[in-house]
Amino acid sequence: MKTFIITGASRGLGAAIAEQCLNKGDHCILISRIPHPELAEKAVMAGAKLSFIYMDLFDGSQLLPLIDKILTELDEESDIYFINNAGVIDPIKTVGNLEQENIEVSMRVNFMAPVVLADAFINRTKDWKQKKVMVNISSGAAKNSYHGWAAYCSTKAGLEMFTRVAGLEQEKESYPMTLISFSPGVMDTQMQETIRSADEKDFSDRSKFHAYKDKGLLRSPEFVAEKLLHLLEHTDLENGKFYELNRIL
Repeated sequence: MKTFIITGASRGLGAAIAEQCLNKGDHCILISRIPHPELAEKAVMAGAKLSFIYMDLFDGSQLLPLIDKILTELDEESDIYFINNAGVIDPIKTVGNLEQENIEVSMRVNFMAPVVLADAFINRTKDWKQKKVMVNISSGAAKNSYHGWAAYCSTKAGLEMFTRVAGLEQEKESYPMTLISFSPGVMDTQMQETIRSADEKDFSDRSKFHAYKDKGLLRSPEFVAEKLLHLLEHTDLENGKFYELNRIL
């Protein structure tokens, strides 16, 4: 049996991964700010085990208690896949106009939350012998600069380097966890809607992202979820590696 722990699971890629896992009968532990009744129905129909934990990853005081809740739901005999999917694109503003409150949201959700969760989860499961994989959902923005995306690019770049270092360190452990980054490319999600609605003075490439939508170039979350799950199940993963969907299709 496989257990999937997925943050940001109420919509977009997180919900698509959860739905496909539930359809296969896998156990899903979903972390989100809001409920997703359709996933609960899917679990019942598939006879799969589903656990919901409602919380906002912005609240750093709840991250370690979250790990405690997750651990109570886990079967130590199950293969574990922890997918840090939650993320925010805002603020889409040029440097000088970001404002501290907006920067803090980006830093906490995109960087601090997955780092703290990874650190605590690795510590608490270091003696577990089963397969353990952590996927940090990344972006081309981790390696490329975009006008108006200083906060997003910086947090994704930080998480990418964290993944590389943690993966390197785990290779020396007796029962290592495999950590990878996964860049899904452009998807048809609410994040894309936010990008297209940005003011052009804040995001000079806005017209390019409108063209992606108009020309049907955005991948569906369901397609990306299928490819990610295939990668996890059929690839000898390299610890710390940055996997790009565009390069593995």
